[in-house]
Parts: sequence; structure tokens; C-alpha cells
Amino acid sequence: MYLSIEQKKHVLAVSDEPRVLAELKMELMELFDVSIAATSSAVFTALDMYSMAVIVIHIGENRDNAFAVFAEISEAAKSKGVPVMFLADHDDATDEMSAFDVGAVDYAIRRHGGSDSLRRRISLRIRASESESREPAPMSPIDADETVLIGKTILVVDDVDLNRELIDGMLGDIDGLTLDFAVDGKDAVKKFARAPERYSLILMDIQMPVMDGIYATKTIRRLNYENAREIPIVALSADDEEWDVEAYLNSGMNDHIKKPLTYDQLINTIVKHCG
Repeated sequence: MYLSIEQKKHVLAVSDEPRVLAELKMELMELFDVSIAATSSAVFTALDMYSMAVIVIHIGENRDNAFAVFAEISEAAKSKGVPVMFLADHDDATDEMSAFDVGAVDYAIRRHGGSDSLRRRISLRIRASESESREPAPMSPIDADETVLIGKTILVVDDVDLNRELIDGMLGDIDGLTLDFAVDGKDAVKKFARAPERYSLILMDIQMPVMDGIYATKTIRRLNYENAREIPIVALSADDEEWDVEAYLNSGMNDHIKKPLTYDQLINTIVKHCG
């Protein structure tokens, strides 16, 4: 699932094309509260009126206008902690590079019939922004040297698409690190059993259909492979009461990371167990 109806976030769509604004509002209103703006002054008004989760600036026929709007509103958006992403009609490598150079968090392409993909992309951006803005969980001091991850493969196990995408967004650009994904515990056991020496660490969600993380961990530990007993398995769960963590460790897990995840928390834990 994406964000539930009770958790509707406010999205501001910006374009100098009225038709596009109308289309974007129709595409997004099922999942988000949506406001529209055609000018930078309208963006400033919306920022003052609403608690905004993300601003989506459309790059249309007048691409210079889109970047001009970003330049005018970026400081105000940044001061309020509102991420800004660009949405283009056509894939353009130059525009994409420019978008990230000026400080946008994402550059997406509008595709015919791609409303679901766009809603998913925006949800991911909101989730990532909220995770980054939260206070990191206390960690033991550690020098997170990403070079220890060169040549390593991590199996990420989570039944929620957006959670897997969020972890991919956090770790996917680390040089030399490979990520593999499983959609539930049964899928994780199957993938591990096919290539037990392939994996250096498993990130294991707890609450999953088909087979939960605790049962999957116990199953992996019982497999007749040396790496089944040695591979670090890290629990991913919003439940961090003492008895919850004790249950994770008793099942054969090595550590626990509390959701929602932050990059510092994730990379420190991974490096600690892979270093």
C-alpha cells in the first residue's frame, strides 16, 4: 500500500499549462490533498496556507519557466522542509542533470496511463523526506566506511514495495554494493537457499504475509549451509519494546533497526556487521 487515506499528505502541483494542472489534480487527488499553482507567487501563498509534503514542478513546453519558478521558491521551500521534484513530459538528460544540480530531490517523466507510477514516486519522495528529517536513533559511534561493502550483496526482505524502494534509494548508489530483494519470508528463504554464499547480510522485515521475518530467520538458520549459520540477519520493525527485540534475537537475528529508517542508522548497522 502507499499512504493510507488517514495519512493524506498535501501536494502542490506547479505548471504554467492549465490543462496539465487539471490532469495532475485528477491523477493525484485519490491519494493526496492537492493544490495547484501557475506562478511562483501562488506557490508562496500555498506554502503559507498549507503544511506541504512535496512540491511537483512540471517541465512543459516552456522549460525555462519551470526552472525559474524553482529558483524563486527553492529557499522558501527549503526553510519549511518541503522537498521539490520536477515532472517532465519527455526524458531529457540535460534537464535531469540540471534538476539535480539546482537541488531538486527527484526528476520523473509523465507517461500515458502512468498515474499509479507517479503516485508511487511521489509517495516514495515523501517517505524519504520524512525519514531524513527525523532524529536518528542513538547508535554506537562507528566510522561508516562504505568501502567495506565493495563486492557485498545484501538481501532486502519486505512485502511493501515502497519500503523496498526506500532502501534501494538509500543504498543503491553505494559503489560495489549489490542489492537483491524478496517480497516475503518464504521468498527470502528460497533465494538464500539457491545461492547461500552470494549474500553478506539480510535485512529482514518482521510483519509479512506468507511467512513472517522471525519464522524465515529460524528457517534460514536451520538450512544445511555454513553461511546459513553465519550470515548477519538484521530485523526491520517499528516494534522495539524490550520483549520484541528479545524475540528477534532469540530467533537467530543479530541486530534490530527501528522503522522508519534513516540513512545513518541503516548504513552504520550494515557496516558494523559487514566490516
